[in-house]
Amino acid sequence: MPVPQGFQRARLEIEHGPTIHCAFNPTSYTVSKTNVWEFKAQTGLDLPEGQWGGGLPQRVSLSLLLDASLLGVDKSIKDEADALFKMMEADGLAGGGEAPPKVTFRWGTVSLFQCVPVSLTVHYILFRPNGEPIRATVDLEIAQSAKDAKGQNPTTRAIAGVRMHRVRDGDSLPAIAYDAYGDPTRWRAIADANGIDNPFRLRRGSELTIPRIEG
Repeated sequence: MPVPQGFQRARLEIEHGPTIHCAFNPTSYTVSKTNVWEFKAQTGLDLPEGQWGGGLPQRVSLSLLLDASLLGVDKSIKDEADALFKMMEADGLAGGGEAPPKVTFRWGTVSLFQCVPVSLTVHYILFRPNGEPIRATVDLEIAQSAKDAKGQNPTTRAIAGVRMHRVRDGDSLPAIAYDAYGDPTRWRAIADANGIDNPFRLRRGSELTIPRIEG
């Protein structure tokens, strides 16, 4: 099944629910962390000592793509979109649970920390003549719900393992692979990450994901 150029396969595993297969654009995503500090004015002091009120969980903002062609069947994406909205409800999937389900986002060999969904927006952008949606972009914000084991921060590994390359005139995948890995024969890793069939026909100005290669 083809993946649009610039995207990689990903999936969102929902506790008590289905696994949503989607595409992920790894050009960038946002990770944020907030600490709460309290400052109380004190007579005669320009800068009072701050009191730490605790930390809030890390949050990750993701942009995903739902596309019927990625599912490998002739259907709409309505079921997948409905499952995402059910994911936001306390009793939508677990059948009377006390809170919405936890989720795990997986991209290749990377899995983000166990999360809870915070916000969801689905933009339907392509339809069949009968009105059934076949493509949508998904803006999802998730918040950390459990600590990772020490030294196991998949978000950091993901950022460190991905580079981007903007295609210039005369570029080819073997040449890009040589610059990235010192070995032009490893161009196929870049082709697979970006859904490219012809390594010598690249669109000028497009951005390619340069994946990390172990070994």
